[in-house]
Amino acid sequence: MSRRVKVRNRSIHALSIVLAVLTGVLQSCSKKSDPPSNRVGSIAPAVLSSGRYLPDSAVVGNSVVKGTVTVSRSELYYTNVSMVQFNQPWGSRELLVNLGTYGAGDFGPLGSMTLVAETQDYPLEQGGAFPVLSEFYVVPASGPTVNYVKLRSACVTEGMWSCGGGFCNVNPNCTTDTGSSFGGRNDWDQHQIPPYGYATTNAFPRCDSSVNGWNCPNSGQLPAGQYFAKYVLMSDSGGSVDDLLAGLKVTVIVKKDTATRDSLAVNGGVNINLILVGDQNINDSLSVRGARNLDLLFKEVNRLLKVASGAKIGINALNVFEWSDANGGNQYSQVDYLDLGNMFEAGSKASSLSASSGNAINIFLVGDITYSNTSNLRILGVSGGILGPPVHGTQTSGLAFSSGNELALFNSKCTVNNCHERFQENDFREMAATIAHELGHFLGLNHPSENASSASQSHDALNDTPLCVRNTVGNMSQRTCYYNNDSVIQASPLAGNTCKQACDNVTTIDYYLANPTSPAVAIDLDPVNQTGSFQANDDMPRQFCPAVQECQFNHVMWYTTKNRQLSSGGVWSVDGHLFSPQSSAMLQWSPLVR
Repeated sequence: MSRRVKVRNRSIHALSIVLAVLTGVLQSCSKKSDPPSNRVGSIAPAVLSSGRYLPDSAVVGNSVVKGTVTVSRSELYYTNVSMVQFNQPWGSRELLVNLGTYGAGDFGPLGSMTLVAETQDYPLEQGGAFPVLSEFYVVPASGPTVNYVKLRSACVTEGMWSCGGGFCNVNPNCTTDTGSSFGGRNDWDQHQIPPYGYATTNAFPRCDSSVNGWNCPNSGQLPAGQYFAKYVLMSDSGGSVDDLLAGLKVTVIVKKDTATRDSLAVNGGVNINLILVGDQNINDSLSVRGARNLDLLFKEVNRLLKVASGAKIGINALNVFEWSDANGGNQYSQVDYLDLGNMFEAGSKASSLSASSGNAINIFLVGDITYSNTSNLRILGVSGGILGPPVHGTQTSGLAFSSGNELALFNSKCTVNNCHERFQENDFREMAATIAHELGHFLGLNHPSENASSASQSHDALNDTPLCVRNTVGNMSQRTCYYNNDSVIQASPLAGNTCKQACDNVTTIDYYLANPTSPAVAIDLDPVNQTGSFQANDDMPRQFCPAVQECQFNHVMWYTTKNRQLSSGGVWSVDGHLFSPQSSAMLQWSPLVR
């Protein structure tokens, strides 16, 4: 998928510059320093109070603490760092960061290193600079250097982007090279140019030759040796930054996990900070039905992550906080998509969350997420990034989902605290699926296939996920991902028939209705108890088999966003997002999974 980003224009001529290789490069004195004072004008921390809704662990589920994980954290600061423009060759302007010396015992079989880089003391009033990771390598005591980020030389000599008319497009000559931990240019730059703010997050290892469809370096655990990174501060302000300098903060998070390696399973759990934004959601959480629905909501999230996805990740702790209207929550209770970064930063900076920084994921429950007053668009959920930072206080430190201000209205047919799923409304269960989906993004997972409206599509590089292709009207659906076109016999331990064959062997719609606890699950639930009806949806898939071994790729990152719209012609438009055992195995490296 080609990417296009907007550049701020500081000068009327700033974006009409003809690209050329720099003949002279500003040599600055970048040095390690003490932490700088807070920048004037930064977003103030929110004031959060402890939530009065207390989750019922008997409903939500018990914790699954792994018991083999320890996490350490250090911070490095640098001043007087050179910058480049988006379309500028960076030459020798990379900043070398010495991350320290580590032994193999510092990581363990499932250990990892995560780097969160933040530009500080940016010298211009508008815009900022993205800390782009250009190299990450290990110099062992003996043997060759292990380089995890391999970029083609054109990145250094031509620049990362080509710009004009206020926008920059990918320079096709600047991409990853063979043997990189990133599966291509898209995979690399989504971690360098986040959707909100200027903090970037990169983690290693991030691929394994047994599960990824490209040549990953050093598929085993992280090696012993001296660790280094190189960063380029890339300004989006337009115009020359040749004479300007900024600061850089790098937070180094090392996860040690002594568990035995298992490439197709993850164990452990995540801690969640649930922030109820605005008085409507707060008051709803204090009602009998609202509290019951929150319990059921996270029970389903727990099931999707721990059971349905195959990831074996549960919710260890669900801590609840309130962001009332009086304390500024009103400006985010109906939040625009473009303002989510400000909400993530302000909310995660709250002093009541400081102890959980690096140890919990912030989930903001808002009333609605809109997009610049577009009346017919409602956004169900958004992650701060694909691989959110395991630190608080950045513009990507959280994810948001919308209650539609209906938390106390859902599930009128549920009359007991732990009511059966057949009595829960489709839109409500869609909320849980959205949370699980966005958590997948925050922990580092992509959509396996994207760009359904274009002839050019991008796909993940996991061996066990199918390619989701566009149908005749340009949409991706469950059928276009695997069902009608599935010819892949899954590799061990998923060996057997194709997903379609195995699913057909155990299910029909009539079979499901007669056996609602069977392995097959209809997309729309029993219409006697619910508003949805599969009988009227002729274009909808008739089989969905999460318990069938050959179909174990089809859960959280795929259909659970349920972007379903019925067109005037009676055709359902659905997205094509999925989860897989091999992608869930990648989650084992996250320092938030413990």
